[in-house]
Amino acid sequence: MARSGKIPKDVIEFFNQPGGHSLIVKGQAGTGKTTFALQLTEELGEVADSHYLSARVSDESLFNQFPWLRERLRPAILQTAPKPVSATTKVLRLALDQLEGKIQAGEESEDEGAKSVAGADVKDGYIEMSIGFDLPEIEAAYDFVDGRMPKRSLVLIDSVDALAEHYGIAASKLINVLQRDLVEGSKQSVVYVLEGGGETRLDYLGDGVLNLSSTEHQGRRLRVMTIEKLRGQQVGQHKYLYTLDGGRLEAFAAKEGTKTTAPRPWKAVADPSKDVVSTGIRSLDQILGGLHRGRIVAFQVSNLVPADYVDWLRTAMICNFVAQGRGVAHVPPRKGSAEFLRELVSPHLPPGAFESHVQVFESVTLGSGEVSRNALHMEGTNVDNDLKWSNVEYHLPKSGRPFLALMAFDTLESVYGEKVLEQMSGVLATVRRSHDVFVGLVTPQSASAAKLANLASSVIHLESLNGTVVLYGEKPYTELFAVSWDWSGGVPEAILRPIV
Repeated sequence: MARSGKIPKDVIEFFNQPGGHSLIVKGQAGTGKTTFALQLTEELGEVADSHYLSARVSDESLFNQFPWLRERLRPAILQTAPKPVSATTKVLRLALDQLEGKIQAGEESEDEGAKSVAGADVKDGYIEMSIGFDLPEIEAAYDFVDGRMPKRSLVLIDSVDALAEHYGIAASKLINVLQRDLVEGSKQSVVYVLEGGGETRLDYLGDGVLNLSSTEHQGRRLRVMTIEKLRGQQVGQHKYLYTLDGGRLEAFAAKEGTKTTAPRPWKAVADPSKDVVSTGIRSLDQILGGLHRGRIVAFQVSNLVPADYVDWLRTAMICNFVAQGRGVAHVPPRKGSAEFLRELVSPHLPPGAFESHVQVFESVTLGSGEVSRNALHMEGTNVDNDLKWSNVEYHLPKSGRPFLALMAFDTLESVYGEKVLEQMSGVLATVRRSHDVFVGLVTPQSASAAKLANLASSVIHLESLNGTVVLYGEKPYTELFAVSWDWSGGVPEAILRPIV
């Protein structure tokens, strides 16, 4: 199963390396920068505690949105009241002292028209403030780190733009101070949340840069996380699709994990109703509403989608029909065969179930060896004759209804030509009259794709974006879902996470 519910492992390993590290997290409003920064406090193994400095949100608002933070975080929302400074400190504060000295001398401001600096008043060109309490929020962060040293801490600045504006100084100067004192001098880690996306002049100041963006794909929200750099850390995957579903950030790894659990018997997923049967995938049933008897369902699968995903989709559908004693007539994708399908699904079925309930259409090959007893020939001249439904019924006398007609159109077009769908009117009419289920698998480049979509009551798309497989409904219309597979139960279970 793909690693789910976590920040990318490369980012975690970056922070868990010895020494201090800094990361700039940038993106437009609503892309999940704060969620990322706060969730990072949960997932860092070697950093035991974190300090959150926010110029944008109150303590209570923060905890209302992220209730799990109460036991994890030590918040430090902007407070300008004086705090005593310890006489002896372990944390390096040379750069901070220099900056505060310049502020007290009136030498440091973002522009000449600044009205206040760290809560101080500007009168007649002079700054009036309490000596030693010029940057109380930053002082509090230093005190927090100092109280935990030599243990490692994580300081979150959200956002550095707002804090710099509050102080009336340049954001680059704040980052330089924290970088010199906390990261380089005291070997602590800092996350700078930066408003706005795209390349900025501040990017070079951080050890790492991560960009969060919200775009669209086919009119649906698409979130993309880009790791622009992680100094000293090898990055295996630079772009991730991610979601903020349930108030948590989940980045989707491009590769599926290996199947480590031995195959187990398939447990049939119940039908939604007497007129609708299950796909065998609960999460897909919730999106589609199931497979309506007597109707056509189209799955449009991009060529970039790994073959395993199609195999596991076929496995779930076929096993769920067979586990309920129903018949299956299948035209497999190209290079597929009855024997390959047997190897795919038989480990999840009772002995003899595959032989009793599944028929696989194969094209006739001259000089072919032993033919599977579950194979029906496609002669290649008349598709209605070759796929005749009464012939399927004859070979599946022990099977109950409804039957599943699962047809891969790349194979059908290679045997019968691009106009194969027009020649299947008899098959489609018989499936409708028998209240069986017809599921067609097509690619976007297939000549049958648009025609099948017009006939279908449900059209589902499977695509690969930045290495992550996504699913969305055209009919019915749905948002984007990231697809992963869980084999922990010994059978393929699809996990569909909405990208919101």
